[in-house]
Amino acid sequence: MQPRPQFQDVMHLARHQVPALLFFSLLTNLLLLASTVYMLQIYDRVLSSGSIDTLLWLTLAVIGAIAVYGLLEHTRRMMLGHISQWLDDQLSVPVVERAMEARLAGSGTETGLKEVADLRTFIAGDGMLTFLDAPWTPVFLVCMWLLHPALGVVGLAGAVLLFCAALANDILTRRKGQEVAAGLRRNQAVIGQFIEGAETLRSLGMSEPALRRWEETQQSLMELQSRLFRRTTIIGSLSRSLRLALQVAVLGLGAYLVLHRELAPGSMIAASILLSRALAPIERSIGAWRTMVNARAARSNLMKLFADTASVQNAGVILPRPQGLLKLENLHYCAPGMSQPLLHRIGFGVEPGQTCGVIGSSGSGKTTLCRLIVGALRPSLGHVRLDGAEVWNWPSDHLGQHVGYLPQQVELFPGTIAENIARLRDIDSEAVIAAAQLAGIHEMILRMPNGYRTEVGPHGARISRGQRQRIALARALLGDPPLVVLDEPNTGLDGEGEIALFRVLQQLKERGRTVILVTHQTNLLRTADHVVFIQDGSVSLSGTRDEVLGALSGQARRMPVPSAIREKIAANAPGNPKAAE
Repeated sequence: MQPRPQFQDVMHLARHQVPALLFFSLLTNLLLLASTVYMLQIYDRVLSSGSIDTLLWLTLAVIGAIAVYGLLEHTRRMMLGHISQWLDDQLSVPVVERAMEARLAGSGTETGLKEVADLRTFIAGDGMLTFLDAPWTPVFLVCMWLLHPALGVVGLAGAVLLFCAALANDILTRRKGQEVAAGLRRNQAVIGQFIEGAETLRSLGMSEPALRRWEETQQSLMELQSRLFRRTTIIGSLSRSLRLALQVAVLGLGAYLVLHRELAPGSMIAASILLSRALAPIERSIGAWRTMVNARAARSNLMKLFADTASVQNAGVILPRPQGLLKLENLHYCAPGMSQPLLHRIGFGVEPGQTCGVIGSSGSGKTTLCRLIVGALRPSLGHVRLDGAEVWNWPSDHLGQHVGYLPQQVELFPGTIAENIARLRDIDSEAVIAAAQLAGIHEMILRMPNGYRTEVGPHGARISRGQRQRIALARALLGDPPLVVLDEPNTGLDGEGEIALFRVLQQLKERGRTVILVTHQTNLLRTADHVVFIQDGSVSLSGTRDEVLGALSGQARRMPVPSAIREKIAANAPGNPKAAE
């Protein structure tokens, strides 16, 4: 896989197109002077000489200049459109990857494809054209000054007033506009969660209060957005009125100068046209200010996202398939924004072919430990090594081929059962069926409406929680990975499912696979060689299955072991006749 581009690299390549855009802007703005020159020549030459030939050739020349202007303007807009599309192509996937990494790191960032869309909208719209045309405002003002200094003073005063209006618009709307945009993005995410949880909301009678709370938040945001829109509209209306008043002032001043024979009649009309060209970029900037502010915020957010997340890239060295030797060395993990570590001083090893059970009360850190082992989280201190290689530094695409992971919260993604088991890659039918058979769900899938082509995910077929968990187990077993991490794999399983799960654990041991098994049901630990008891984020007990369960059973009255675990431990403790069943 090729390394994903950095945000700075993409923007640097995009800036390479600026010289060409500036050149086309030079030509288009020069051609805009054609109408001004035409008016000067009409009043100063044609009307005074009465030459039809001069009028004809002047008109044809200006029409040709206008045609070239239209072609260049179209080319300029097409270039900006292609640049915006190229930016979208280059940034979309890297931004999603970085957002996923930030989400796993617990940063809580909301940066995503919305920022890429804001950049694309700004570049492809009038906002970028405003920036390209703005440098020509002084040129048009100088031309007015050359016609007559008084006209230049009026034009300069108008430009300053309009610039102040644009600056006031920025000061009055920038911060609130950013807050509204962030709030609307969060509220949109909330309504998405409500739609996904419609079954729970409806069955518990929560739909009305949930939607009422969302509506109150939405209305307050929309009211604030409406106030900002009114401010921008008022400033824009005043700016347009000011521009029209300035044009009247220029025409009136020009007529006064013509009457005093200080200016030619054609120059009076030309000054009005030049004023319109000079003020157009400033006036356009007020209307396009929202896209410019959004683009500026998007650029800042994307730079921060890429700076805060260091995507692991393939350096060209592909490690061989590991044997499954897992070693945790002085492992610590502290979630972002928290001073108290969730895990500390975790250290143990698992040999290939061994099963290590992890038990402990809820909130003791078992799920966090699983995420660290599979590389979903980065240790704050210490190491997680697979065959000696640091798991976090292993490229995720390569590590994923050698790790099977069944998370506690099972997620199936839009697509078919076969695509989910194949981990959304190209379907290898033999590997998919082998994984389904190992998980004991091949017959169950065949009984579904479309077999392996049955759609699952948010809008797919309605399947039970237990079926989802077993499909996710087959996904974890795809490719017969040397390391398998199962976090509460029997949650939601019926008796048949638990029997199939136990068979999977036995077969994994027979195949020499390394298994990390997190469970509250200690009857699943019959295949475990070692058991680790985690309490308050650290290893409280570690040893063979019989040693740990025996110690916990003997100390149950003195240790704060949850009653559910205590009963399971007692039932499976050595010497209990039921433990061998």
